[in-house]
Amino acid sequence: MDEKQRFINTLKYRAIDRIPFFEIGVWEQTMEEWIKQGMPEDAMKDNLFSQGNKYFKLEGVDWVDIETVLPYPFVEDKIIEEDERTRLYIDSSGRTRKTLKTGFVTKIFVYYNIYISFPVKDRKSFLKYKKGFEGNFDKRYPSDWEKVKKDTKKTTRPLSLLPPRVIFGYYSMLREWIGTENLSYMFYDNPLLIKECLEFLTEYILNLLNKALKEIRFDYVIIHEDLSYKTGPLISPEIFKNFFLSHYKKYVSYLKKNGIEIVIVDTDGNFEKLIPLFLDAGVDGFVPMEVAAGMHPVYIRKKYGKSFAMWGGIDKRILTRDKKEIDEEIKRISPVVEQGGYIPTIDHTVQPGVSLENFFYYLDLKKKMIGINF
Repeated sequence: MDEKQRFINTLKYRAIDRIPFFEIGVWEQTMEEWIKQGMPEDAMKDNLFSQGNKYFKLEGVDWVDIETVLPYPFVEDKIIEEDERTRLYIDSSGRTRKTLKTGFVTKIFVYYNIYISFPVKDRKSFLKYKKGFEGNFDKRYPSDWEKVKKDTKKTTRPLSLLPPRVIFGYYSMLREWIGTENLSYMFYDNPLLIKECLEFLTEYILNLLNKALKEIRFDYVIIHEDLSYKTGPLISPEIFKNFFLSHYKKYVSYLKKNGIEIVIVDTDGNFEKLIPLFLDAGVDGFVPMEVAAGMHPVYIRKKYGKSFAMWGGIDKRILTRDKKEIDEEIKRISPVVEQGGYIPTIDHTVQPGVSLENFFYYLDLKKKMIGINF
């Protein structure tokens, strides 16, 4: 069984030879710590494990790199002012932000990052901003499209419609355009504008992806949302139902009519109140199942059965502790692994303070659990 079929069969509760051996990624600071602890500097290309990793012997996926989030023409960040400590700038999405210059790890701000203003404030600013998402769809595709199509036919790995980093999602796009706090008020203060934005987003994403879906057969897609915090979602079930559900149904239906078997929603936090609505929309599974937010796969599987698939769900905090606690977490998760429909990984990127020794210990335990001998 190749990696592609193993991935699909696992998440569809079908027969498999073993579970895929995946991980999501690590923090940039964790990479720096591991290099000091003996990891070769070239062991990781970036902080994600999406493409797999030879050093850790992890499997990965392939994808087509279509830009869905940024307005076109694409622009670089524009610095407004800076001093020894801080930088004020407009990012490539048109948001004004302030960051500590000491907050850089490689190219990522990791400490202090304040959002000062967002490009969409009212209907007038929306009509102006949405021009960056109208037409020019070919500019969002790889320039070597014919080669990309040929390469996708050769892969034996799971093929994702979109790349693993920041990608399209309905709530996440509105948050990028409007800001979390502003958006929360706007659902009540200007619901017609929100509905107009969502109508546009559905039209935009279906038109953008039409070429890819007609010319390439994909296995799955991740819808990036991050719409929850530790104790619950940032929007109520009523708001999801009244604003988002019809668009989710249209988008998911379109994806599946064009051959995609698995639609996964990516959100941290506790999104349990929204699970029935996501399932009504046709969603097949969720990632990363954050344990600290109460989304442990053992609890979720007991409550919801095999109504959806899961990816993630191993408590990242455990890896900072002793090996006995890592043993206990792996034992706790093993019954869900045996039931299918689940790819066990750390429930997001591995945080600083996790030693390289503990990470290898965890990987060895997981290999034994899922039946890998390499």
